[in-house]
Amino acid sequence: MNKRLRLRRRFMLLVLLAIAYPILSHGVDMLGWFKKKEVFLGSEVNGVITKNGTPVANLEVTRSLMYIDEKDHIDMVITDSAGHFHFPRKTIKSSIPNRLFSEDRVSQQITVVQDGELLPIWFANHIGIEEVAEFSKKLLFMNCELANKRVTFQFENTNNEHLDHMASSICRWEEDYTPVLIYDGDKEYIVEDGDFNKLTDRFSGKEVKL
Repeated sequence: MNKRLRLRRRFMLLVLLAIAYPILSHGVDMLGWFKKKEVFLGSEVNGVITKNGTPVANLEVTRSLMYIDEKDHIDMVITDSAGHFHFPRKTIKSSIPNRLFSEDRVSQQITVVQDGELLPIWFANHIGIEEVAEFSKKLLFMNCELANKRVTFQFENTNNEHLDHMASSICRWEEDYTPVLIYDGDKEYIVEDGDFNKLTDRFSGKEVKL
């Protein structure tokens, strides 16, 4: 029995050392785990919403920002007579970034409801706790036509040239905007070479025209 007890204590000691070693070797302050850091949730947003080219006034726009703590930070604004809407830059304080192996990300959603349908002004996942310039540039001015179909698109990632950022929206941009998928109801089409005139059914592989 004593031998088993000694073996168990040695095993527990090894487990504790395995946990403590990466902490000590990287000079992590245990108390630092509980200190709060500023976490970036969303950039300042400016946009205009139109329907068949005409500005839409008095339309409710909702922004939902969710960090990995799963607390949903929701803001709502109403478009003015020019169809314009605005959200301020948003940050929070959290101790999560101080924890080991924390995978920091924020789910960003901006939506409107039109004729009973939820339309995406902006769907994207923001990685990290710092503001990303490419996201901020896209959100600085958004041209959102309600008649547009939702598109998943790629845009530049200056931190990794081999992995573009991705987002989904009914809005359109003239620069740094490469559509990869377009949605029509429950149908999904691949946008070949970023050209809306070259569409392929994602599942059948047949060429289509919308």
